[in-house]
Amino acid sequence: MEDKKKQWEETQLKWDDKDFLKYKANALMKKRWVRLNKKICRIIADEVVEQNGYITMLDIGAGRGEFFGEVKDIVKRYVGIEPSEAMLEFDINEEEYQLKRGTGEEITYKDEFDAVLIKEVLDHCYDPQKVIKNAYTALNTGGSLIVTLTNKDSYYKALFKKKAKQLEEEHKDHLFNFKPDEIAVFFKNTGFQGVKIISTNYLRLPYGLEDVIGKMPQSFVFGLLDLTDAIGSLLLNKKGGSFIVTGKK
Repeated sequence: MEDKKKQWEETQLKWDDKDFLKYKANALMKKRWVRLNKKICRIIADEVVEQNGYITMLDIGAGRGEFFGEVKDIVKRYVGIEPSEAMLEFDINEEEYQLKRGTGEEITYKDEFDAVLIKEVLDHCYDPQKVIKNAYTALNTGGSLIVTLTNKDSYYKALFKKKAKQLEEEHKDHLFNFKPDEIAVFFKNTGFQGVKIISTNYLRLPYGLEDVIGKMPQSFVFGLLDLTDAIGSLLLNKKGGSFIVTGKK
């Protein structure tokens, strides 16, 4: 654990995603991110929001708090937690929107939120199981936890094992690499009910070709991703490039 904490301090406390988004992320990666936000919003609408209701939401690893823009019409309270100084130029503390420095391992909220989101963050945490436990404690009874991650067990990583291993070694900011079932076990061991796994991002192509596809109209790109996800889920269950796990307290 001490080794993971040290690695976390070295890679996360000053993490800034500007260079990645500007120089490394191709057009399809960016559209996948937009699509992921929409998927999360649908889950929240289906599983959390009551008719004509408003929710309280905790976003662990919130970055600059951009996800607030996705849910601002349905939240009466949004709290974003982010450890990196580079992502937080200053704290914002308004009536319904709060963004502050902190970690999922250290939060002490209890029975305060209808939804907790941990988006593409759990593999960057030094104690993922504790983060899940703290999220459970932070939720109201009946509240939902949503975790999204890249998939260690994707079909293309199995096909290109050497390259996958090389990338894992290069990405020092990823302290862990998870399979969907491993996260589902975390949920169940913590006490979550109705745990679901959604496998997504089956379409994987060479970087340049993904960039060309990603520059096409969003409706076309989303339709293509939906189609490949539907086929992939039938043929290669839980082997997509990414996954979402949800559960209720």
